[in-house]
Amino acid sequence: MKSPWFRPNIQGLLLYVSALFVALTLLPMPTVRYSAMTYRGAVTWPWPLALLAAALVLLLYPPSMRLGARLPRHGAARALTGPLPLVPLGLLVAILVGRFLYVPPEIHGDLDRHLFLQGSTDWGGGALFAAWTALYVVFGFTASWHLALALRDLPPSASYGRVLLKSIWILKFHLLLFVVAGTAVWSYDARITPNDFRNMFLFAALLYALSIPWIAALRRIRMPPAVRLALAPLFIFLWLVVGADGNTARAGQLVYAGQDPQPIVRGVRHGWMLAWHRLCDHVLGDIRPTPE
Repeated sequence: MKSPWFRPNIQGLLLYVSALFVALTLLPMPTVRYSAMTYRGAVTWPWPLALLAAALVLLLYPPSMRLGARLPRHGAARALTGPLPLVPLGLLVAILVGRFLYVPPEIHGDLDRHLFLQGSTDWGGGALFAAWTALYVVFGFTASWHLALALRDLPPSASYGRVLLKSIWILKFHLLLFVVAGTAVWSYDARITPNDFRNMFLFAALLYALSIPWIAALRRIRMPPAVRLALAPLFIFLWLVVGADGNTARAGQLVYAGQDPQPIVRGVRHGWMLAWHRLCDHVLGDIRPTPE
């Protein structure tokens, strides 16, 4: 059990958990049949595929531990906020928010509930927008903390320009996943006039772009590490405050599939967010429906 093929380590466990989450997401779901006449139901599992997936997951454990043992060790905090847990963390947040936490206003009738997460239209689009918005917030916090922790390894004599370039290199996997996942849902904006998915992706990109030089500047300030960690996600904190009154035109409105929400300003903070949407739509135009 002392072999790196089997001995547990933080990096290896994170790799294995990532593979496990992906496997559970791709695992064939059971078929449920219910008869209203007999009041009986039956559940059919695709056992061959399920057993094959389980065997593949078990076989991934040894290489995960060996690869994890070869990776540089920087402590549990940096490992948990680094690129290794991005996939399981993203899937977990999307599932919890999109399927359990967020409920569209058309269902619960409370228009002032989950204002920060309200956007797009209909049940599916609204739940997907809520999950993606939550992902931007969670990844903003984890990337900020990871960068603040990683920059402590640089020599004190490093120039600000070098720290800035190093910061971008440290967050390369965070930024890559953000771009790939964020642009993957832009096509949903073709269903209604407000381009909520695109515009909020660009807003999150602006916050990330401001956070990198901010955290690089914090490194040059002599203050306790705990204080720097608390200040690192400053722009994400500000977004939570501003967006609490709504991030999109749909916030606080009752709309249905394909219906455009009205640009009604709820307050000063909501007006700021609607101004961002108007700016994006004026510069980039509307995402037109794809031809059938």
